Amino acid sequence: MNRKNIITALLLCLVVNLHAEDYQYQYFSKKGEKDKYVPFSDYIPQIRLHYQTVPHYLEDYYLLYGMKQYYNENSLRKNIARLKMALRCKFRHPSVALVKVETEQEYLKYRNLMFMHINMLIMRNYLTIASRYDKRNVYFFNWDYAKEISESLDIAERYYSEAVPYWATAKEYAEKASKIKITTDLGFIETERKNILTGDIDFGKIITGYKSGLITKKQKLADLMSTYQKK
Repeated sequence: MNRKNIITALLLCLVVNLHAEDYQYQYFSKKGEKDKYVPFSDYIPQIRLHYQTVPHYLEDYYLLYGMKQYYNENSLRKNIARLKMALRCKFRHPSVALVKVETEQEYLKYRNLMFMHINMLIMRNYLTIASRYDKRNVYFFNWDYAKEISESLDIAERYYSEAVPYWATAKEYAEKASKIKITTDLGFIETERKNILTGDIDFGKIITGYKSGLITKKQKLADLMSTYQKK
């Protein structure tokens, strides 16, 4: 009998649980229940939750930028899209900037450095995409696929050209930031600015070299096609 009673009691408990109400979903439908059961999220204004979860400012989109160890072209395009969106957004309030900002001059330099750095990142991502279509060397046995390789080099040239305006803009912001004789806490970005001004980094020359290399490779491919197709 004891065993039957225990089984009956367990079955009754299961039935009760099946018909129990979850107040997290039901309290809105009953008068007075909301005052009795208020979830913690109700104490946080919805607008604050929205601004914490959806990017609104330049820094928010910048923080979405990331490079995986194993990345593909889609990852690079996503980064470019996010960084371009960042350039169209306003900056955060100075009190919540990425580094400590105490004066208007610091905030001005901070903004110039961020613009410079984001333009540099966009340029680098375009160059990385271009490198996926570029070919380091052209060999005599490449004549079989000379047409396809030449088309790939055309795509590489387009992406190299896309990178050029962002390099020019990055240089402009580096010069603007350098006129403000203050050092911010953006350490590696300050170093990047210095290297641009001193010429230690000159992507203008690098991109020009890449594009002239494409011309040489295309000519070599054209020569291979004309030579081996006659045989």
